[in-house]
Amino acid sequence: MQQVTVGTKYQVVIPKEVRKKIKGISPGSKVTISSINEDTVTIKTDPTAWVDRLYGMMTEAWKGIDPIREVKKMRNEWEEKLQKFEKSFSK
Repeated sequence: MQQVTVGTKYQVVIPKEVRKKIKGISPGSKVTISSINEDTVTIKTDPTAWVDRLYGMMTEAWKGIDPIREVKKMRNEWEEKLQKFEKSFSK
């Protein structure tokens, strides 16, 4: 456990050793501060930042695949399934 000093504007600096252990935190990251009781607080990374952390994750998985063609292929498959479904009810 490390001790930090609260500045004149009530700001604290998260020590480097602690920052290294926390995934997904960088300058500009949002955190949530909660008071547990009158002398204990918690600092948690903001879960809404998951979009930023996951951005570009599937780049390798889609490498060499034309997404427009894939979407058209899926649409055609669903159209065929829908037509079969409608035919089964029209009998």
